[in-house]
Amino acid sequence: MGLLDTLRFWDRGERHWTRDRLLQLFSGYVGDDRVDRIAAQLTPIGERALSAPPRILSILFAARAGSTYASHLLSNTAWFTDVNESFQPEQLSAIRERHSLADSRAAVQWMIDNRGTEQAFGYKGGFSVLIAASATGFLPETLARTQFVRLERRDRVAQAVSLLKADIGGRLHSVNPDGRTVSVDEYDADKIAFNVGHVARNERWFQEITEQLGKPAPVFIYEDICADPAKFVSDIGALMGFSTPAGFTPEVELEVMRDEVSQAW
Repeated sequence: MGLLDTLRFWDRGERHWTRDRLLQLFSGYVGDDRVDRIAAQLTPIGERALSAPPRILSILFAARAGSTYASHLLSNTAWFTDVNESFQPEQLSAIRERHSLADSRAAVQWMIDNRGTEQAFGYKGGFSVLIAASATGFLPETLARTQFVRLERRDRVAQAVSLLKADIGGRLHSVNPDGRTVSVDEYDADKIAFNVGHVARNERWFQEITEQLGKPAPVFIYEDICADPAKFVSDIGALMGFSTPAGFTPEVELEVMRDEVSQAW
């Protein structure tokens, strides 16, 4: 019996994932140290009851997959207020401090109240977000009504180059202040190749995890979203049980972070 099989258990004939078992699952991929470090960042977690809408969307992706564009499209609908990396430990800590909240579950409730609607709440991220959502109790409490989707790029080399540029230049998102300019001499073919493998591995891991959770996640391709953003929004709406409003315009105000040096690589 494999590792993931041993992490499953049955309660009255149904698979049931507790907070601890979810954290064990993620430890099998990223290691105990990372899971423990994130859980420690979230203390005190608290025990208050969470109130969440009936539909939950979770977008999983490897870095530089185009999540900012995808999430802004969805945030322009009436279904969500702000699809964001709401469970990033740093975001939860910042909300706690800014609003003088008692603990991380209070910060989670703030995220739900201010970034969701009565219909739905959406969040996005990778392993840090999954770990924090589990450590705070949100994921085990809402898993049954969570729709996972996976976001990928068809051009992994472009994604790997973008990731390297972000690491060197310090600008991770188009909505962030400008980082420094990256010169052609700073690009490294070996690091780009490493990033290609890293992206492919994380995509495979997210597929395995959602299948183990009994929540197979449809894949949306960034290049296809750019070609037909209205279809992407309509497809997500269909998964969530929503109809796209008549006259919806898929417009976002984002800068495309490409340059001649990146394109050449």
